Amino acid sequence: MLIFIDENQNLEEKRNIFSLHALNQSLERFIRDKFALKSYWVIAEITKAQEKNGHHYLELADAKDGKRVAEMSANMWFSAFSRVDDQLKGELRTIFRQGNKVLINVRIEFHPIYGLKLNILDVDSTITYGELEKQKKETIARLKKEGLYHLQQSLKLPAIIKKVALIGSVNTSGYRDFLTELLENRIYTNFKVKEFSVSVQGDRATKEVLKALAEAQGYNVDAIIIVRGGGSKMDLNVFNSYEIAKAIAESKIPVITGIGHETDEVVVDLVANEYQITPTAVAKFLYVKAGVFRNELQSAFDAILKIAQSLIASNKDEFTHTSKYLVHYTQNLLREHNNFIKDYIHQLHIGVTEVIESEKSKLEMSLSKVANNAKNVIELKKSTELNSTLDMIQMLSINSLERSKIGLNNLADLLNLLNPEELLKKGYTISTINNVDLVNYEGDLKDATLKTLSSKSLITSKITEVKNHD
Repeated sequence: MLIFIDENQNLEEKRNIFSLHALNQSLERFIRDKFALKSYWVIAEITKAQEKNGHHYLELADAKDGKRVAEMSANMWFSAFSRVDDQLKGELRTIFRQGNKVLINVRIEFHPIYGLKLNILDVDSTITYGELEKQKKETIARLKKEGLYHLQQSLKLPAIIKKVALIGSVNTSGYRDFLTELLENRIYTNFKVKEFSVSVQGDRATKEVLKALAEAQGYNVDAIIIVRGGGSKMDLNVFNSYEIAKAIAESKIPVITGIGHETDEVVVDLVANEYQITPTAVAKFLYVKAGVFRNELQSAFDAILKIAQSLIASNKDEFTHTSKYLVHYTQNLLREHNNFIKDYIHQLHIGVTEVIESEKSKLEMSLSKVANNAKNVIELKKSTELNSTLDMIQMLSINSLERSKIGLNNLADLLNLLNPEELLKKGYTISTINNVDLVNYEGDLKDATLKTLSSKSLITSKITEVKNHD
């Protein structure tokens, strides 16, 4: 059916026009009538969470095949939060964190100003814990696949762990319990502790623990200790982090963990070189290990001492018998060799005497022959060369004496020229100040006392004026 409208007719009379307020009120009534008395269990991921005046405001999202397909805001008022938080033993605030998947019981509400929201009435933590366990298993599988899971086991702990790097939150009871147990026990306390204070829960924890692990690699320590007291599964979840587990696995220093209570087990415990159930248990492990090693050393020493004493006792008689036999046998050997040496010395004495007499005769003959030859040579030299040599020596001596005499005369003349008295006789004078030649004096000349020496007198004067000239 076609409807023709007069152009001059008021168009507003033919349309249903509502104000935004009226539309929102209509929606509010519709949602209240349809959903007000109903609640729904919803699974969603928290993309944003904040608290204000005890009320909690969440942004929720859902994804499919990696794409976000739904978003909505939700709030949980203070009264409902307190009630559910008590039921969950204080873990609700930890559950309400960005990235966690939650199962919540909600009521759909619409407000004319704030729009459509979900009012959270209850929280089922099982889905969140289940998601944590799922992530934990995925992390373990990834570590195994990358060959990191058992990497720490290739490092050997020292027999005594004395120097440790301690990573934990300084102001927590678990941290203090560890130090108290480590340094105040009665077995062994000679430990050196390098402390690294970090957050062990919350948004900053992962980054700070990773930084501390990296810094600890630069210190000369026997082991790195990571401690954290007990807490909820959500509180301890930071130690299921793949990044922290990887850093521990790749550490060149053995890592020992003590995290949570007896029933708690996190991923970092599984990749560490050694883990204990509590921080106090880690401290006990360290000092007991030192005490056991000390006892083993003492036991080994006692065993060695006992064996040595037994060997000495069992071999004492044999040693005494052997000693006596050696003394008797040695004495016989000495007597036999003494007689042999005496005979050998006597024969040697006779032989040496004969050799000496023979060589003495040969030497006397050689000396006599040499003396005759020398005498003949001397007589020959004396008759032919000695007179000419003496003449030459005499002539050379006279020439040398003449040259020396001339040199001495020249030196005497030179000394006479350089004699200050001769200079003074020629009219020269010598001027000094404080026994320093005037030319070499470097002090102030004016008002100085000047001594002038001539051939006839010593004149002392005072300098009143000094004029320099080139």
